[in-house]
Amino acid sequence: MARGKKKQKRRRDTAVSITGLAEAVMLANVGTKAAFNLSAWDFVSDGWGAGSTSATGHGAISLYEMIYGNKVQTVSLGYSGGSTTTTSLSGSSNLDIVTQNLKNNWMPAVIQSVAIPVGFRVGKRMLRKPIAMGNKLLKQTGLRSMVKI
Repeated sequence: MARGKKKQKRRRDTAVSITGLAEAVMLANVGTKAAFNLSAWDFVSDGWGAGSTSATGHGAISLYEMIYGNKVQTVSLGYSGGSTTTTSLSGSSNLDIVTQNLKNNWMPAVIQSVAIPVGFRVGKRMLRKPIAMGNKLLKQTGLRSMVKI
């Protein structure tokens, strides 16, 4: 009985693609802009830490506000000492704000969600030679195992 050839395992490329990362960030911005009326970075970072501001603008809601509610803390200083009060920014719930944002922004989000991947594919085909030369340069410097274009 003849034995079949054993399949050799393929090596996977573990390098992070800069173009893939850029495409993912752009698509994340489209999604967060459509639902939360903020960029992806502002959605994640607004409201955390000392001196940080809450999301501002009509219909803008950050991750912090989604978790802890859309409230802001105000401090009034008077002669009787400092008193802290918590006031609500809006009477509507977070789900209502997200639903309204999606109703207002769904068409641009759909167009951008289709156009961005198509644009990256066309761009990669047009810039195939410069990308290959950049990857070759990264390989010569020893960075190709971590990063690729």
